[in-house]
Amino acid sequence: MVASVAWSDESGYATPEEASCADIPQRFVTVVGTEIDGDTATVWLLTNDRPPFEDYQVNCVRDDRRWHADSGFPFNVGTPEEILEQARRLGWTGQ
Repeated sequence: MVASVAWSDESGYATPEEASCADIPQRFVTVVGTEIDGDTATVWLLTNDRPPFEDYQVNCVRDDRRWHADSGFPFNVGTPEEILEQARRLGWTGQ
């Protein structure tokens, strides 16, 4: 399942992490990792303030030097092992 992520700030954000978390209160989100490749980025998040966590992978794009969330979905078979390991260290029990 792929979810469209609404751009909550049309002017964008300074970092892909800020763009991916824009609509989530800070206390409910933990950034597990980020991978930037040119003008695209993937940010892996855990949401909720304690276990059980919900996992999300958010794809971001940079436009005119500002980052915007593009799409989001749960962790999947392409999620890097180091992201999964870090999420488990934080208390995530998925996959």
